[in-house]
Amino acid sequence: MNKTSPFALIVTGVMALVGLATVGSAAVDAPTYSRDVAPIFFEKCVQCHRAGEVAPMSLMTYRESRPWARSIARAVANRDMPPWSGDSDKHVWSNDMSLSDTQIETISSWVKAGAPEGDAADLPPAPSFPSGWVLGEPDYIIELDSIDVPAEGEDLFPKQVIDVDLGESQWIQAIQFLPEDGRVTHHFLTTFTSRFDDGRTSSGLLGIWTAGMPPYEFPKGVGRRFGSKVKVTVDQHYHPIGEATSDASRIGLYFGKGELEKEIQTIPVTNTGLRIPPGAAHHEENAHYLFDKDMQILALSPHMHVRGKAMSYQLTYPDGSTEMLLDVPKYDYNWQWLYYPTQPIDVPAGSRLDVTAVWDNSAENPANPDPTKEIIYRGDTFSEMFNGFIEVVQKDGVLIDQPDPKEQILSLLALHPNHDSYFVDGFLKMGFHAPREGEGWLYMGGIFSIVLDDFQWDGDKLKIVTQFSTPEASATETVIEGALDENGVLKGTLTIGTDSPQPRSLPIMAKPVGDLDAPATASGG
Repeated sequence: MNKTSPFALIVTGVMALVGLATVGSAAVDAPTYSRDVAPIFFEKCVQCHRAGEVAPMSLMTYRESRPWARSIARAVANRDMPPWSGDSDKHVWSNDMSLSDTQIETISSWVKAGAPEGDAADLPPAPSFPSGWVLGEPDYIIELDSIDVPAEGEDLFPKQVIDVDLGESQWIQAIQFLPEDGRVTHHFLTTFTSRFDDGRTSSGLLGIWTAGMPPYEFPKGVGRRFGSKVKVTVDQHYHPIGEATSDASRIGLYFGKGELEKEIQTIPVTNTGLRIPPGAAHHEENAHYLFDKDMQILALSPHMHVRGKAMSYQLTYPDGSTEMLLDVPKYDYNWQWLYYPTQPIDVPAGSRLDVTAVWDNSAENPANPDPTKEIIYRGDTFSEMFNGFIEVVQKDGVLIDQPDPKEQILSLLALHPNHDSYFVDGFLKMGFHAPREGEGWLYMGGIFSIVLDDFQWDGDKLKIVTQFSTPEASATETVIEGALDENGVLKGTLTIGTDSPQPRSLPIMAKPVGDLDAPATASGG
């Protein structure tokens, strides 16, 4: 039998002690829930991950968090949680809920160490979340109809339209969405159309609410202008939780006090002409907006539906230089965010905003209800939309001066060759580029950029089938038919709503752009 030398025994003992010391040091240095992880959860997660909210588990305490430790580590390492995706060349977002690399490493190291609780004395105070109207009683409350949410089944996407009578014109300083049952209420998208006493109308985005979002509070003196009559359209999303319940949400409007200093307006940079082929895993479309005055962007908000994959906003300045204002590479319909820059984004007159959207209509998209369908622009959840919303104020003055739609349309048409480009004047101003070969474009009102892929020339006759926007934030099939006269003017009809019970036809006369006095072209075009 071999004997171990005394020296070997001493070396073995020293190595064992060193090993124990290393393990003990690692245990001491490992992140703990109380000291290191709870502050991250309290700052970034518990807005949704707490009792009574839509997230599936609470992370308010160690006892509640510990069973989910490995799942949490995977979700944050993949950047699936928190559900934030948004980069910029220059801008930082004041409401950025994403985790830093250091925070992700802290959570991963905590899990690898066995997810220790640590010393309870290190635990920071838990955040409090006031219930009810956190800004005080609203000046006006919009009551939504109660929605029954069954215990099981598919998510629900109801739509409600509410007529609001404010009695007189108002400006809105703040907005709060108040769900009755936050466990099932996932998000709202609300738009409005308002009529002023002089007969003018305005429309746009009222607000977007996603689980965990605080009330809208516009900067001091900044607000939305409403006439006395307002029509509000609400798209809702509910998620069953295994228990039947109902929700009658409310929207609180807080009127501004004193004189309005800056009118805020939502501009929807929109392309209603999208046509997404069946099975397309990466289908890309674009929309454009030209700024004719010095403006400031206070927020950006991408909006698509369940096939939405990515959206980006690129600004081309008058000198031709470009800047990526916002790039959202992992768009998720379930989380409708507004991106608030810490400082307003100055946009000089003559700049062009290009919004690019991407959809995944393939079977690999788990949210896709039917990858075999061609998808067009419609308001229902399982069709698609393309809205690159921006919230703007005019740099000089109080009210936003409405741009001249003719000048905007002609400037957008200047992005294309004059040949086969036409302008329709009159009540419904629009312009279109319909080349004999290739893709076309139609611009309407300076806001809507509509790609044309369903049009044909037959000699001097042209037929265009496309999608026009509707007041309900959807779209309807529209047909333009005409023939060129001896002067090259396209004369014919515009029929809106050919897919509706009551289509409306109007005579149109579209003049060649080359025969018009077009304004200077946009830089970078």
